[in-house]
Amino acid sequence: MDHLDFEIARCRQARPRPVAMRLASAVFFVALQAVRLTCCAVLIMLEPVLRATLIPIAFMSFLVTLLFGFLIGAPRFPRWGMLAFSVGTLMVYWLYLGLMSLFMTPPPTHRR
Repeated sequence: MDHLDFEIARCRQARPRPVAMRLASAVFFVALQAVRLTCCAVLIMLEPVLRATLIPIAFMSFLVTLLFGFLIGAPRFPRWGMLAFSVGTLMVYWLYLGLMSLFMTPPPTHRR
């Protein structure tokens, strides 16, 4: 611990925060956690529905693209658009999982 850290710790010990400030920060923290848990619960409830729809749509569109776009070679089939749609549906699901992970991780000050 260097000198600056020691001075910061000493200043924090010398001046305690007022009770109103501590109460306001506690109420804000509890409200923030309630919103975070509510969002997390909604995202968890919707995840199986999205997984059951987006993953099969991506797989089936990929198979249709392979079959009609590349194997049969239909001249008017939008093969690159269908391939982009397939990858896009997977990316939407991955973004949803990333959003879930944002709400599910605790704040860095409370990891121990």
